[in-house]
Amino acid sequence: MLDLLVISHACFTAINRNIYSLFQDDGWSVEIVIPKTLNFPSGIKPANPPMEGDPPINFLSLNGTNPRIYEFEDLIALLDQKKPKIVLLDNDPVSRMALSVGIWCTKNNAKIFCMSCENLSLKLFDTYQRRGIKSIPGAIAKRVLLNKTKKVVSGIFTINKDGQKLFIEEGYKNVVHIPLGFNPEYFYLDNEARQKIRTDLGLQHKVLAYFGRLVKEKGVHILIKALESLKDLPWHLMMDDFDIYTTGYAQEIHQLLKDTGIMERVVFIKPNHFEIAGFMNACDVMVVPSIATSVWKEQYGRVAAEGLACGKLLIASDSGALPELLGGHGLLFQESDLKALTILLRDLLTKNVSEITKETPESIAAYAVDALSIIRQKVIMEQEFKKIINN
Repeated sequence: MLDLLVISHACFTAINRNIYSLFQDDGWSVEIVIPKTLNFPSGIKPANPPMEGDPPINFLSLNGTNPRIYEFEDLIALLDQKKPKIVLLDNDPVSRMALSVGIWCTKNNAKIFCMSCENLSLKLFDTYQRRGIKSIPGAIAKRVLLNKTKKVVSGIFTINKDGQKLFIEEGYKNVVHIPLGFNPEYFYLDNEARQKIRTDLGLQHKVLAYFGRLVKEKGVHILIKALESLKDLPWHLMMDDFDIYTTGYAQEIHQLLKDTGIMERVVFIKPNHFEIAGFMNACDVMVVPSIATSVWKEQYGRVAAEGLACGKLLIASDSGALPELLGGHGLLFQESDLKALTILLRDLLTKNVSEITKETPESIAAYAVDALSIIRQKVIMEQEFKKIINN
């Protein structure tokens, strides 16, 4: 009998398996289920292969693309074979998979925990106010799933406090707020990497950086418009390289970089997730300018946690979970407030950081390790698992 079976879309990427290696190192028998392939805008890609230290991995085909309704082929047969005591479903509890796995767990005296990033109300009227009348059929379907899954789900880990509040109000049991941890073996203060990368890239001035997805809700256009007003100062902008033909927003950002006259200041990089910490160390300030939409508000901001671990000063909007994530260890501006962001950036480009904040890189990194790392995540998860098993 297996102690813990993890079913995870996110573990498609090898670095996201690190948390479960900690359980294995502590004597838990652990296996992971991940998709064989995933469909990205650039095409179908295979999962990262097993890495040294990973728990055993079961690669299954994933049918569908919507996390609410997709299913792994042969998952129930695998559950019958492995007979786990605990199933951790790295997916929302209001989902088809949570229901099917939850029913299996109920029949087999096992427990199911779900990991949720949800932070928007699932109530019908709230959904209608956000998205209009066309959203009602889908909202009703979610309500049906919700009323079924809360009878079979043993606990929920939410990565933001809004999610914790909404699932408690909906009547789920054992709802616990938890960080979406980073691995401190990869993300830490590294002055050697900083100097090497800055030398290799010829970075002479202060470096502002944006790391993350290129989608409108991440607010990259706001950052670029703010920098348009700061061309009288010396600086570089570091950001991930992108294919301008991938999305309409990518084309918009490419054109905006040209129209604002800052393209020549942009340093495009293309690191994998094991290399990105070096580039975070190489920058001086990270900017996370997320904005809320009718269907989304910032659920966590993993790059913010990783940047903090590297001792970076963060400027972030007050959107969604970002203020709770920073925990006072950074600078906030009201989302979409171009003027406020511009003022903050000008201050950081013209003053010493010590004139703006008493934080040091060491104190920022220490906060991140203590509050946001996979070490903290594992402690909370293990406490909840043991509590449920012992009861």
